[in-house]
Amino acid sequence: MSGSKAPPARRLPARHGWRRVVLPQVILVLAFLAVWELLVAGGHATEFFFGRPTWVFAYVGRGFREGWLWGHTWVTFYETMAGFVLGTLLGTAVGLALWWSVFLSRVMSPVAVILNATPKIVMAPIFIVWFGIGLTSKVVLAVTICAIVAWISAFDAIRSVDLDQVDMIRALGGRRRHAFTNVVIPTSLTWISAAMKINIGLALIGAITGEYLSSTHGLGYLAVKTANEYQMSQTLGVLLVISVLAGGQYYALLWAERRLFRWMRQDELEFIT
Repeated sequence: MSGSKAPPARRLPARHGWRRVVLPQVILVLAFLAVWELLVAGGHATEFFFGRPTWVFAYVGRGFREGWLWGHTWVTFYETMAGFVLGTLLGTAVGLALWWSVFLSRVMSPVAVILNATPKIVMAPIFIVWFGIGLTSKVVLAVTICAIVAWISAFDAIRSVDLDQVDMIRALGGRRRHAFTNVVIPTSLTWISAAMKINIGLALIGAITGEYLSSTHGLGYLAVKTANEYQMSQTLGVLLVISVLAGGQYYALLWAERRLFRWMRQDELEFIT
């Protein structure tokens, strides 16, 4: 027994390689597109109702080659990012500021709940009347949607603050601003991060909704225009561009978040030591 060697333990991979994950996803998408194309080509499905993959990609490719699709994409991207950044900053600032006043936090709490429960599409016609059919009304709608979510998230964050840590800072001679910067803000980071992930999608929804209702530019306008003309492949092409735009913004946010939180963890270690 002493001379026998135990079989080597199998090492479990910490995480799947990208090929083991991405490759099946690509195969699945290609298989879906192939079946879709064959069904339309064989007459089992009509392009009028379901579109056709080759026509979808041809429409998108022609739009970007000729340049006009870049213009519509840029308009929607600008509205989305402006609404996301301004709305998240505004809502987060308001939510965190309520930590300084218990009275105001109790007064404003029902307001946030009511605004969050109000269907945002109802606000769109009002903003269009106030700010016109240009970019401003879409940005304001996106800002409003994102601000409400960020406000509620930040408000929930300040209510989850460990009061014992605040009392400890006060007992050591610290002031409220020290408790705010060293306890409240670090505690709120995970809540703010979650709100940002939600808002990046909601900002796009707000921009597209405004373009749906009244606009002459943007991907939402283009989707409505092609749908009204019963050009299903073109409408699906616009939807494809919107999906790519949404995915790109989301993964860019995740990349920025990882860098930010890596810096925050390093800063926290330096502060403690």
